[in-house]
Amino acid sequence: MNNISNLNLKKNVSEIEFPTEISMLDSIMDGYKYYQMISAALKLGILEKMAEIGPASPSEIAEAASVNGMFVRSILSALEDIGLVKSDDASYMITEQAETFLCQESPFYQGDLILDVGRDGSPWNDLTTVLERRGPPKTIQKDVDELQIRSLAQQCIRGEVQNVLNGILSRPEFSEHEKLLDIGGSHGLYSVGLCQENAALSSTIIEQDQVVPLTSSFVSEYGMDDRIKVQEGSIETMTNDLSPEVYDIVLISHTLYRYRREMSETLEKVTKTLSPGGTLVLNHRFCSPQCDIKPGDGIREIDRALTSFGHPLCHPEGLKDVLENKGFTNVSLIPHETALGYAVLCIGTKGSNMDKTSDTENIPVSHNFPDGEDKCC
Repeated sequence: MNNISNLNLKKNVSEIEFPTEISMLDSIMDGYKYYQMISAALKLGILEKMAEIGPASPSEIAEAASVNGMFVRSILSALEDIGLVKSDDASYMITEQAETFLCQESPFYQGDLILDVGRDGSPWNDLTTVLERRGPPKTIQKDVDELQIRSLAQQCIRGEVQNVLNGILSRPEFSEHEKLLDIGGSHGLYSVGLCQENAALSSTIIEQDQVVPLTSSFVSEYGMDDRIKVQEGSIETMTNDLSPEVYDIVLISHTLYRYRREMSETLEKVTKTLSPGGTLVLNHRFCSPQCDIKPGDGIREIDRALTSFGHPLCHPEGLKDVLENKGFTNVSLIPHETALGYAVLCIGTKGSNMDKTSDTENIPVSHNFPDGEDKCC
């Protein structure tokens, strides 16, 4: 406060002692600048070209990547500072880390995930608008595009898809299943992975209208067009028919957040599309146990809220109760970590006598403020 007082009193500039703690703000601004630099490097293909041509001088790299030569040495130096480039006396080359995560030929490529954070319409690009709203946040993004679908896939492949697939594969009945309904499976990886593990399995993915061609394209890259179809639909529309199509597995991933206040009724609809003895799989983010936010996890918690309609679900045991009260058996709750933190996989088997709607109350899986907003435990 003394330094602020000095400024307010307009003392001699030469007497102002600026706090050394300003380095904290410099680090924050540097982080933003590094992000912009990596984004530019991805868009210009600088790292891809460096991987292609091998060790090269700054001028050779500038020529290969069509980069302004006045900036190339500074860019290479900055990329070296964060471990994406290395150099010797005469040349620069891409590091193994950069080649693993930032070159498109790598199965671990994360470039679209990086670019998606800063795209037009990203909630991170207009966080002020999100924070000013009251009640469940409305989407501020533009129509879904290929970048978003690929970024979702790159985020999920960090372990989440593998955890979900392994949870399903552990069920002994999986090998007998033949028809899968994948609700909200925009990147298609759940359906692709399960069909790879069961040669008799075919899948239907239902998604928003504008997402359908993007998901179809992604499925085609895995050569699964003959076994996986993508069509427009939602939980609201899929049970409109008097005799809905019946499936052996229904998988719902990161879709139930918007139905948190009518979870029982929503799952009642879903159950109608599942055959007796079929497997229901629910994969969603929940508040961490005891709703603890560990130091250093604040940004990730905001990410979880932004991708969960304002708030993750709160009580996985409540979800289990809903299913058991509806007659599901062998209901398992499997906690697992995702790129955005704590999630729970809920898997149950549909009982043989579940045609009659149960009279159970709507067991909550979240708390609400009176004005409709969600709150943490």
